[in-house]
This record gives sequence, structure tokens and C-alpha cells, in this order.
Amino acid sequence: MADARGKALKIIEKDNIGVMATVSATKPVARYMTFYNEGFILYTITDKRTSKVEDIEANPNAFVLLGYEEGLLNKNFVEIEAKVSMTDDQSLIDHLWSSYMNAIFDGKDDPNILILKLTPEKVSLRGTKNTEVESIDLT
Repeated sequence: MADARGKALKIIEKDNIGVMATVSATKPVARYMTFYNEGFILYTITDKRTSKVEDIEANPNAFVLLGYEEGLLNKNFVEIEAKVSMTDDQSLIDHLWSSYMNAIFDGKDDPNILILKLTPEKVSLRGTKNTEVESIDLT
């Protein structure tokens, strides 16, 4: 299991663009997001005015896929079931800020910036070649 834990963390750190699914009313909605991690805890920056924020306020459950690369048939990927919380803590925004975000926001002091913190409840390492699923111990 320690090997699976290490593999999963490598995927999360290397392949930080993934799909985050939330629930909108009664239907799932998936979006590509860029994630930053501290271990298995994920962070992503979004705009406060998006429908995803409304979805999360109504239902904080999310599902994230990280690690898939098109054309690779024998590759591991990570599934994360998480609870989402939100913050506009400026020190965290400063820590996560990247220059590409200037194309989206009016600088890191933009009042519409919101950080989504995804605290994992379940993490699984999967492979595209086999059906085996390795559950990651989060303790």
C-alpha cells in the first residue's frame, strides 16, 4: 500500500490539471481545473461568481480525476472523493498564485478570487490496463 500511496502522490504532483465533478441540482457537472496539493489535500482557484460555487454551497461533495494522458493505455490515474470548503484567505491566494491567472483575474487582489479546498474522504489509484483499484490509506 505504501507503494500505491507514493504512486498516487506522484500523479497528483505531476499531473495537476484534472476534472472536478460537482452536483448541480440533481445532475453531475464536470470541469477541468488546475490543482495545487499539500499531500492529498487539493486546492484550486476559481471565481466567486461561477455556478460551481453555487453548486458547492448547496452540496460540498466533489469527485476529481487526475493523471490520465491521451493515448497512454497502461497508465495509472487517481480518483479522489472529497468535501469542498471555500476561503478567500489572501495569504493562501498569494501562496497559490501563478502569473497565468492574470489573464483571468485583475491581479491577486481581485475580490472575486476564491480558493476551493478539497479534503479527501477516499483516494483510489487505478490503472487503465487492469481493473484493480488500490485504496490509499489517508491516515
